[in-house]
Amino acid sequence: MKASVLLLPLALSSVACGAVFPEIAPPVKAPPAGRALEPAPPSDLLYVVVARAEIPERTRDGRQWDSMGGAAPDPFAKILVNDKEILQTPVQSDTLKPTWRDQKRANYKISPEARIRVEVWDANTLNNHPICLKNLRNLPEQAGPNPVEIVCDSGAHVTLTVEPAHPRWGLGFSYELRTIGIGITRVMKYSPAKRAGLEPGEEILEIGGKRVAKMEEGEAQSLINANAQTGIELLVRRADKTNERKVTLMEGVIYPVSDEDVPLD
Repeated sequence: MKASVLLLPLALSSVACGAVFPEIAPPVKAPPAGRALEPAPPSDLLYVVVARAEIPERTRDGRQWDSMGGAAPDPFAKILVNDKEILQTPVQSDTLKPTWRDQKRANYKISPEARIRVEVWDANTLNNHPICLKNLRNLPEQAGPNPVEIVCDSGAHVTLTVEPAHPRWGLGFSYELRTIGIGITRVMKYSPAKRAGLEPGEEILEIGGKRVAKMEEGEAQSLINANAQTGIELLVRRADKTNERKVTLMEGVIYPVSDEDVPLD
């Protein structure tokens, strides 16, 4: 009797804990060569990279940048939009000409009215020292093939790559294969899935006219991937179990935003 009493809370605990399902995302890849990119990227979504900098050998008051190790600084760069940091490069040690090749490459949402601040710092154990602090305006207007050149009060020069958002290609959503269905977990903001009206929390009931509940293991994922190029019809239901509707989804251009963590280049 005592054993039964002890086992009951464990059983109830197991039922109460929701199952965890792996998240699956259809492939995201480079756009096919020669394929028209429609729609065009939003004007306020920019691909931004701190391409390089050139730093004077000494500070404005004649001191070496680094009192320990090499005389050159250990620079890293930041970009802030409306006082919020959107980008920070790794530290590149002991150089006057950093290129930060290992920095994250992404598209960032930047409106024409946004306040932009470009900063370059010398990394030090106790306190980082500023090399360049520069305010910019209307960065979207400067997007294009020519680099954006910044001259700092310290004599340093910083070069930015600012281009219209770089594209990828795919469907642009993620889902879970649950015990009795498929749940949409994520929808990329600028993707075919979003343009088709899919939303996180919705359920996929049918794929190509076949009920998901009757599919064999792996069949749903196979159907989605195999028909992504030609188009596939989904029967989708809202999270509140109302408003079933059919959606035809086909691979197309995606403009990933930085927090969607899709590698570019």
